[in-house]
Amino acid sequence: FGNAKTIRNDNSSRFGKYLEIFFSDDGVIQGARVEQYLLEKSRVCHQALEERNYHVFYCMLAGITAEEKKTLSLKDAKEYKFLTKGGCITCDGRDDAEDYQRIQSAMKILTFSGSQCQEILKLLAAILHLGNVCFQANTENNLETSDVSKSEHFSMAASLLEVHKSSLATSLTHRSFMTNRERVTKPLSSEQASDCRDAFVKAIYNKLFIWIVGKINSVIHKRLARSPKSAFLSIGLLDIFGFENFDTNSFEQLCINFANEKLQQFFVAHIFKLEQKEYLKEDIVWNNIKFSDNQDILDVLAVKPCNLLSLIDEESHFPKGSDFTMLDKMNSLHHQNQNYIASKSKHDTDFGIRHFAGVVYYDSK
Repeated sequence: FGNAKTIRNDNSSRFGKYLEIFFSDDGVIQGARVEQYLLEKSRVCHQALEERNYHVFYCMLAGITAEEKKTLSLKDAKEYKFLTKGGCITCDGRDDAEDYQRIQSAMKILTFSGSQCQEILKLLAAILHLGNVCFQANTENNLETSDVSKSEHFSMAASLLEVHKSSLATSLTHRSFMTNRERVTKPLSSEQASDCRDAFVKAIYNKLFIWIVGKINSVIHKRLARSPKSAFLSIGLLDIFGFENFDTNSFEQLCINFANEKLQQFFVAHIFKLEQKEYLKEDIVWNNIKFSDNQDILDVLAVKPCNLLSLIDEESHFPKGSDFTMLDKMNSLHHQNQNYIASKSKHDTDFGIRHFAGVVYYDSK
């Protein structure tokens, strides 16, 4: 559910995780707990060339019975837009059908019920059907509007999600937001409706992933609930994305690199700042170590008033907010900051950040 084939790795985990393992006094493992961070949600809708979506989609299509396929109205992987964006359906050295049997076996051990497994399959199938839904552009009162093109995929998605077709269609083709006095609903263009569909799908997959992690924790952490946590020794392991810099860097890369900046600051604070403070307090003679402090970068990203993350958040809520207005505000408010690199011209959609690991240019789109 969280691993996929990338260009560099056939089984890359696309989420960060913190694993805490609990031991008794005599060193026997008593239980564990997993926390997940920053699942790469965009992969559900888009994959880079030669990369795949999450393994579970391909495993499901290769491993479920003909009867289950019929019930979920599913076909082969090549039929689904969300599985073919990278032009890569198979993965050398992996047997998707065999892996599906392993997934089912693991879920039984982790006490997933038969009905819970069926619900998961229904959600995964609904995501694939939604990926094949198209939108027809229209104009109404000089406004760009859109309608859901009639298809079996849309009907099946609504059925699997257990919602009325009319409600789902309205939700995908309209946007509603709160003004000071009332809720306003506004039609979306066909392009905006496609973006809305993608956001909806990413949210479903994210909620499903969080639920699965919670379900696993309820089993591997169960014994500890009966005893005070302090009665156990523990080891914590953090496994998170490394610093990222691609040809095109999106909001996802900004979040990942922000997480890395936070980890770097945690390291700087505990290894240098607090340690040296303690030495001074105790009058220990020693040479001060020079270190690179990245707090200024964190200030620009998330601490100071009008920081970048708050500007992005604010512009996302404005009815007329766009990539251009967001970039314009960021440039005008931060162009004098040495850690921010403003766009060179009006046609340039990039802005740069001087991260502790190097400069990264992000695409405001």
